[in-house]
Amino acid sequence: MSDTKKRYRIRAVERALDLLGAFSTSEPELTLTELSARVNLSTSTTYRLLVTLESRGYVENNRKTGGYRLGVTCMDLSTVFLSQLDLRERVLPLLEALREEYRETVHLAILDGNRMEVIYLEKLEGLQAIGMMGSRVGGRAPAHCTGLGKCMLSYLPEETVRGFYAAHGLRAHTSNTITDVEELLQELVGVRQRGYAIDDVEHELDVKCIAAPVWNHEDAVVGAISVSGPEQRMNRLIANDDLVDRVKTTASEASMRLGYARRGDTGEVAEPL
Repeated sequence: MSDTKKRYRIRAVERALDLLGAFSTSEPELTLTELSARVNLSTSTTYRLLVTLESRGYVENNRKTGGYRLGVTCMDLSTVFLSQLDLRERVLPLLEALREEYRETVHLAILDGNRMEVIYLEKLEGLQAIGMMGSRVGGRAPAHCTGLGKCMLSYLPEETVRGFYAAHGLRAHTSNTITDVEELLQELVGVRQRGYAIDDVEHELDVKCIAAPVWNHEDAVVGAISVSGPEQRMNRLIANDDLVDRVKTTASEASMRLGYARRGDTGEVAEPL
């Protein structure tokens, strides 16, 4: 940011935004003391900011626990944001066709590279029985143990991935989660070579996923598409059907809708960005 723009920054607004950024899918509710510690402010200052945010619906106070959580205004803003996303609008018909064909849950996501998390732009529920799946539109999930996330991580510079996880670690969500940085980097090399990623029950129990990256007209990976379902059903689809090829083809068609034409269906393996 230029020195000129820095002069116009308002500290109180930055502090309020820091408070909103303290919430996450793993910690959707935080106490006043916890929030104060996260943003490094006194409890009195934090409380005044929270009262202001609460008056506009950006946070709400859980009267039963005393904690704070994001308010409905945040959902309103996310709805506006999602509605204007060119990526989602262009590929939605492809996602619907994929869901109708395989009857399993289909996702579209982008990567938050600062936190190494996927953000779900779309989720089309499967058409047959499935246990609890925690994904939701606007929600987040760790990149290192999801098919969507591994697709997008695989095209980041190796030093970026290594540096982030060396500093933050690799949290285990199931017994299959990769928790070693070097093992993850090798997995990402395989993802680039294959053109798709597998979440082999690495994030949620009994949930398996096949995902492929989506490219834009600037030859950049801007998202990923996946099909997810119970492990047993997904194993049958992978063994007896063309699910992997179909997911890759759908991602390729989505990429072409965004103006990407460098690889097409030539089988060429793209280099990481």
